[in-house]
Amino acid sequence: MSLRSAGAGAALIASVLCVPPVIARDARLVTRMFNADEIVVIEGRAGVQATIAFADDEHIENVAIGDSTSWQVTPNKRANILFVKPLSPRGRTNLTVVTDRHTYMFDLVAGATAKPVYVLRFTYPASEKPPVKLAAAISSEEAQAISSPPQEQVTDPALLNFAWRSRGDKALLPSRIYDDGQATYLLWDERNPQPAILVRNAKGEEGAVNYAVRGKVIVLDTVPGVIVLRSGKAFATIENQGPPRPPARDALLAATAPSAGAAPAPVAVQGQ
Repeated sequence: MSLRSAGAGAALIASVLCVPPVIARDARLVTRMFNADEIVVIEGRAGVQATIAFADDEHIENVAIGDSTSWQVTPNKRANILFVKPLSPRGRTNLTVVTDRHTYMFDLVAGATAKPVYVLRFTYPASEKPPVKLAAAISSEEAQAISSPPQEQVTDPALLNFAWRSRGDKALLPSRIYDDGQATYLLWDERNPQPAILVRNAKGEEGAVNYAVRGKVIVLDTVPGVIVLRSGKAFATIENQGPPRPPARDALLAATAPSAGAAPAPVAVQGQ
């Protein structure tokens, strides 16, 4: 072998050694194009949390979960990220998230052999149109009616209950809490991050609760006896001390419910 060929071989070996190794993408970090006609399945395992990240300029308005005892759902302070975690080893339910831009549908499935997702990040088509400004789409009267939930439009101020007793870590507590007999309203100081919001039933069991985000106010769609707030190892409770009141929402549903003979036939919808 000539000195020239030997030198070329050494240079080739050196260049190969200098090439950085290819790092395989972690399968637990998922990026998915948003599709309004798709139900996204999120697999989970007990003790493992998943993060669902929406667009930076998108804000969560409503979160509804089928079984709040099987999965825990918590938003971040900016309301553009959700943290979901199974509460039972085989918990399975569905989740709907409504933002100011889109509606997302999920199946949450937990199992011992599941392959949990750590981060699910959505991307969006480049052709997607920006949201229409509310003021340009409807009149001021319509905007006011839409922005205020029905119970806020008809509630007598005398019916508001501010008798809630708090215990535990004060850093987790809201600056204000009250209910109107149908929904519960919580407001946090902007300097404090919002904790996970759970409710405790008569058996002492804790579970997630459906809620809506209206501006800076968190609105629970129920009036629980005890609200549990958790952040890491810190926790606090808020207990309803108000007088017993009739379930106004149940009474309204009973009064407006159709007769047994007029019940609509169920329609089955199945994914592929």
